[in-house]
Amino acid sequence: MDLNIRVFNFLEEKDYPELAAFYHDALFCDWEESLSTYEFHKIEPIDWEVVFIDRQEILVTGIAALCAFTQDNFVGPSLPAEYSAKLMPGVKAADLLKSDGEELNENVSSPELLYICKKAFDVLTIESEELGSPASFEERLWYLRYLMIHQRCLDDLSHELYSKFDRNTELLVSTFSTIDHYGLLVQSHIEIAQGYIFFKRITKSEQWMKSLKDISGIELTVEGALGVRTQHQQNPLPQLTLRVNILNSRQLKPAAETHGEIILPSMLNLDDDLRLEKTQFIAEEENKDVQLPSLVQEIIFTNLLYLKHSQPRDKLADEELQPYLTTLLYQKHGPLATRIAALLFNIQLEANHKRTVERSFKQCEDLIRQLDGGSNPLQHRLAYAFASGLTPRWQIKATLGRLRVSLGMTKTALDLFLELHLWEEVIACYTTLDLRHKAAEIIQQEISKKPTVLLYCLLGDATDDVGCYGNAWELSKETSARAQRHWGNYYFAKNQFAEAIPHFQKSIQINCLQETTLLRLGFAALQLEQWDVAAEAYRFYTSLESHGFEAWNNLAKAYVKLGQKTRAHKILQEALKCNFDNWKVWENFLLVSIDTKNYEDAINAYERLMELKDKFEDHEILEILTKVVFEGALDASDNSSQRLTKKMLQLLGHACARNVSNGYLYELSAQLEGEDMLKKANKLQNAYRAYTQSNNQWSKAPDSSEKILKICIELCKNSLQAFFNAKHDLEMCQAVKSQLSSARLTGQGCLRAASNENWEQNADLVNQLKYVIEALNAELTDSANQ
Repeated sequence: MDLNIRVFNFLEEKDYPELAAFYHDALFCDWEESLSTYEFHKIEPIDWEVVFIDRQEILVTGIAALCAFTQDNFVGPSLPAEYSAKLMPGVKAADLLKSDGEELNENVSSPELLYICKKAFDVLTIESEELGSPASFEERLWYLRYLMIHQRCLDDLSHELYSKFDRNTELLVSTFSTIDHYGLLVQSHIEIAQGYIFFKRITKSEQWMKSLKDISGIELTVEGALGVRTQHQQNPLPQLTLRVNILNSRQLKPAAETHGEIILPSMLNLDDDLRLEKTQFIAEEENKDVQLPSLVQEIIFTNLLYLKHSQPRDKLADEELQPYLTTLLYQKHGPLATRIAALLFNIQLEANHKRTVERSFKQCEDLIRQLDGGSNPLQHRLAYAFASGLTPRWQIKATLGRLRVSLGMTKTALDLFLELHLWEEVIACYTTLDLRHKAAEIIQQEISKKPTVLLYCLLGDATDDVGCYGNAWELSKETSARAQRHWGNYYFAKNQFAEAIPHFQKSIQINCLQETTLLRLGFAALQLEQWDVAAEAYRFYTSLESHGFEAWNNLAKAYVKLGQKTRAHKILQEALKCNFDNWKVWENFLLVSIDTKNYEDAINAYERLMELKDKFEDHEILEILTKVVFEGALDASDNSSQRLTKKMLQLLGHACARNVSNGYLYELSAQLEGEDMLKKANKLQNAYRAYTQSNNQWSKAPDSSEKILKICIELCKNSLQAFFNAKHDLEMCQAVKSQLSSARLTGQGCLRAASNENWEQNADLVNQLKYVIEALNAELTDSANQ
């Protein structure tokens, strides 16, 4: 922390009080008491012709610019309107901050501040690295914060920014050994994990969540406890609650001490005649809101974000999020940014339920008032801000607009969307109001004022004029991923997949972090049987979003068509992790497992399909599996399949239990009994019974008569052999004798029925059966005389 102290002193000496305050709060007040309270006024204009010699001065300038930009666009209140114009007169900072063809959102204020920050950190990190002067921990940490703020101001993810984030994270980790401050290390892990979550790199975020748990020594578990959720509920049911276990002996300061002066916005009352404000547990200690240190609150919020983005989106997943969210919302003290983030999270969840949507709407209005004004000074707004999943203020206002639409207030929502220049929402509102032509007029008016790529694209969407996309592409000097994406979407909507694919491919080449575009490219390629294009699209999509089973399934299909069945088998395993209950994926997995000689996986897949489908049955698959297991064929790992005999017998046993009238299943099962003649005879007896009961006219046709005769002969032979084998085994003798008697009766009945028809093609089989029955009679007679 010595460098930080020197930087702070440097600012004081240089008479930069505003910069000093920004730097101090951003770096220190998250876990230490604030030294002073201040109001932001201005930062002196920066002359970029001046060559900075002192790294500290560059670092401080970058930090101050980032904090000021964060205030203006995220935590509020807004800076004076004339402020940014004084910083870099004549410089179009927004154009210089494009990344992968993605532009800053139109609502971004003071982009000059962000550009100053970019320039400062480019010098401290990229240029210094090229000169062999590695950046320090502080420089890397603040560079990471800049990258995330920059990304949050773009409408789409940027691969360029992600690559810088990933590279900077590697270098930041290499500096951890120089830091012995617990809070700073934990917060660094939090911010890195949240960054990977935002970029939708679930695998890496999972690794960092594990690392965060290890370094913080804080374990979070969700458990069940009896409670009620409605006012008239009589019988308590298990409800989810969060347990926080601090595994190490470190004494964390309570939030009342570190952030006790902050006035936190509270949850509004639900005022519902059915639902309770929150779950009421039977045990009184469960109803107490455990107050947690601020750092622990940040860890809980990070877990909340991770669970939201790493799980399939459904109601059950929302229920699992609720214990984390409730814990955060009922803290009496803590960082303001974390409370705002938790409230926004809750607003988005409650917007989907008719009983809570009204509170969600009012809460969103209150939250916007807090950001635009409120009584909390700036250092309180910045505390832990970079570890709180910062959401731009215009996005929160857009959430309010969407809530208005859901409540039927389309016209007032339209006014808000017009104010925010959210033209896609404007078009949707006008469409709802049956005024779609009005949307085109307004967009054309905006283009006449200042043409942009977005406006041309939206005009094309509103008028179905494909030429607008060409204008957008030209305006961007052929660098806009959005222009190509909208162009491709135009053809995709018309099912003109051949025309759509080249545009999607160009858009992906410019910016590959486009999930929807990748899905559409993959789908279009599948329709045209362009398997290599489909495989590439779905492969990249699954690297970004690993929890959608449809993409994994489609990727496997492309690999199968390309003849790469081993890869398809591995891909389908990933698909099943995402959706364990989809029978179509299991069916594909079964077939691919057979083709790739993964016989154990095939048996497991067949079992699962029987659970998912009441009448699932595939004789061809069962015959193949029985044959390879019986013959001991080598599987994909060059192991003998005979090791699967028990597993295959269990599978056939379950299949027989589901369909007792299917003699073929018993027949297959009998093949696998090996040297156990008694079990084999029992199963052949069941097969004979099933065949004859399902077709009592079997002897009237030569083919069916031939099949039954063969089974009956095998039944009698195995019964006879079992009797020979058990002559000297007193325990088995009685059971075998009973089976021998049953076989004789079965054989006699079969012989009478077959002899009555006297089919020429079955004459030899009839004679064989006569011979075996005579042997059975002789053995039973001898046994009776002994």
